[in-house]
Parts: sequence; C-alpha cells; structure tokens
Amino acid sequence: LTIAQSTFYRVARLKSLYLILVICVLDVAAMSFYHDLSLGMEKELMFDCALALTMIVGLISAMIAAFEIPRELREKTAQFILSKPTGRSAFVWGKFFGVSAVVVFNTAFILCGSIIAFRLSFGETPWVPLLQGGVLIAAEALVLAAIGVLLSTFLTDTLAVIGQIVFFAIGHSIYMLPHTMDNALTRAVANIFPNFHHLDIKTELSHLALQAMDAGAVSVAADLELSNTFVGMGVAYGGAYALFATGLAVLLFSRKDIQ
Repeated sequence: LTIAQSTFYRVARLKSLYLILVICVLDVAAMSFYHDLSLGMEKELMFDCALALTMIVGLISAMIAAFEIPRELREKTAQFILSKPTGRSAFVWGKFFGVSAVVVFNTAFILCGSIIAFRLSFGETPWVPLLQGGVLIAAEALVLAAIGVLLSTFLTDTLAVIGQIVFFAIGHSIYMLPHTMDNALTRAVANIFPNFHHLDIKTELSHLALQAMDAGAVSVAADLELSNTFVGMGVAYGGAYALFATGLAVLLFSRKDIQ
C-alpha cells in the first residue's frame, strides 16, 4: 500500500499532468462550436471526442508502468525492500496498484469534465453511456499497465513501452485472426493476447447516447441494460487479465538477479 501511494503521489505532483487533463476537457467542450462543420452532429462529435481523449489519456497513463521498475533499479531507491523475498512481490503489486490509481484518476477527470461540458453546452448529459465507455477504457488501460509492469521486469523501459504499444495494436485486431485463419494455433494466440475487442463498444455507445438525449431514457432502457451487462463482463475480463499479467510479473521479478 505504501509503494502504491508513493507511486501515485509522485505522478500526481506533476503540474503538467493537470494542464494536459484540462486541455483535453477544453477540447471536448470545443466540439459544441462545430455545428456547421459537423452538419448538426456536434453532440455525437463531442461524445466521440470525449471517449477518444479518454482512451489517449488512459494509454499514456498506462505507459507510466513501463518506467517505474527500471527507474527504481537504476536509482537504487528500493534496495531495502527488494532485498527481501516477500518484498519483491509487494514491490511489483504496489507499482501496479499505484499506476492503476493514476489511470483511474486521469480517466475519471476526463469523464467528469466531459459530463460538465455536455451539460453546459446542451443542457443534458448522456452520462450513463459516457461512464460505460469510460469504465471499459479504464479496464483496457489497466490491462496495458499490467503488461507494462510485466515487460519492465525483463526489458528496458523504452522496449517495455514499445511492447505496450504492440500489445495495444494487436489487442484491437486479434479478434479477426480466428476468422481469417481458423486453426488451433490462431485460436491459441487469440486467447493468449488480450482481446480489446471485448472492451470496445464506443460506436454502439455513441448511438445509444444520441438516442438517450433525443428520445429520452425510457425508450433506451433495454439497450442500457444490455450495455451494462457487456460492461460488467468487459471489466471482469480486463481485471482477470491484469491480475494474471501482474502475477506473472511477480513470478519473474522474484527470480531476477538484481545488482
């Protein structure tokens, strides 16, 4: 817990972080001025922009995980706890939970700012679809953070970040592999790599948000219930994968020869 808190507070003290988050929220709010250019679809544009920026912020936040362990090893600031066998597992879990807190905080900041921007611009807010999309994005970012922790146990921070980007790209396209080459190998690869297609319903949520704002919440109640089920399954999938990747990182790091 102490390691997680120190990791979170160290990142939270960066003033540039809040500047980036505020700029992202202002970008979302600016979409309301594009009525003519968007052909009257400024609501959908704002919704898509909110989730897109939340995704970018979540991805960047997850990349912090790739730098934490290599930085500590270079600076030798955690030698005491790393000298104990049980200390290594606590160190890795602490880093993961600390970065996870950063991911949740940053995505929540963008979502709350987007909800306020919707309310001020249109007098109404599709807050349920926004929160559903934000929760799935946070789950995806947590998976990437866990992968970053895992890769950083045996790679340099630069290579770990590159690995995260590779996993991100593969994760969003892996679902097509069994459809193009259906055999035991492709199915195994599809099960090993994180399948972010399970966490991606941004297009469906965008249509749902417009229906909720234009037709009222009652007419889309069934769709909201269905999307809630999907979100719950997606969070369970992302959480299980993140815990598995972090557990594997603990196993590898416990056997790592630290000078």
